[in-house]
Amino acid sequence: MEFTDEYTHDIPGVIYFSRNMPTKEVEHLYQHDLQGCNCKSECKNNACSCLQRSGTFYKYNNIFELNSYRIEDFVKGPTYECNENCKCNSRLCGNKLVQFGPRKSLMVKPCENEMKGLGLFTLKTINRGSFICEYAGEVITETEAFKRFQYNNEHGKINYIFCINEYFGETSVQTFIDPTYYGNIGRYINHSCEPNCKLFVIRINDTMPILGIFADQDINKNSEITYDYGDGQLDFKNLGGCIRKSCHCNSKKCRKYLPFNVSLS
Repeated sequence: MEFTDEYTHDIPGVIYFSRNMPTKEVEHLYQHDLQGCNCKSECKNNACSCLQRSGTFYKYNNIFELNSYRIEDFVKGPTYECNENCKCNSRLCGNKLVQFGPRKSLMVKPCENEMKGLGLFTLKTINRGSFICEYAGEVITETEAFKRFQYNNEHGKINYIFCINEYFGETSVQTFIDPTYYGNIGRYINHSCEPNCKLFVIRINDTMPILGIFADQDINKNSEITYDYGDGQLDFKNLGGCIRKSCHCNSKKCRKYLPFNVSLS
């Protein structure tokens, strides 16, 4: 099975990119061709080198479709899927999910609350733990992210920049993803103070992080897909003049204002 993404954009000025696209300024930051496992067929935790370093584990969902696995437990930490260098059998592996692309039956359409604009909805029931899609876009430097954030703020534009904060021992690593002009359907997912999804960092063939969106509960068909944009500040030293934007999620625990950033730590 190969990566499949049949979705597209209907908005002028937005080019559909199904995967993260690193700019030339950040390409050197990522190690390519991660070492694969030597499993003969099915990958098991006590033997598979990919699973041994992974922070989450997949479990078969008892459904016959492309995205037929789900996260077994919501474990905090980066996930390492088996990659193109692995010797395991692709059909029996059990550690491949995000690399096959977004699930089917998703739709971008206007929300009932016009203040929210467009949103991402599911036409079928989604089980808890199931993969939905990536949040894909340009991978940019912190300097460029700050410039774009300032421009968006000054011109009243929507800020799509997502900052991933990761900690490896005493080392912290930040990754900035911006799907404003180049991105996938993940850019249409709205914030909610009581969301139905969580986000996890995935790595497959290289060390560039992939931001995966997973169902945090069973999601009924025709429901909107949402996640919490975060309650922290952008990790920039100067946020002077930042304009607070009202939250329109209408949940019982609504915090009234959108967070300044999306930060996964």
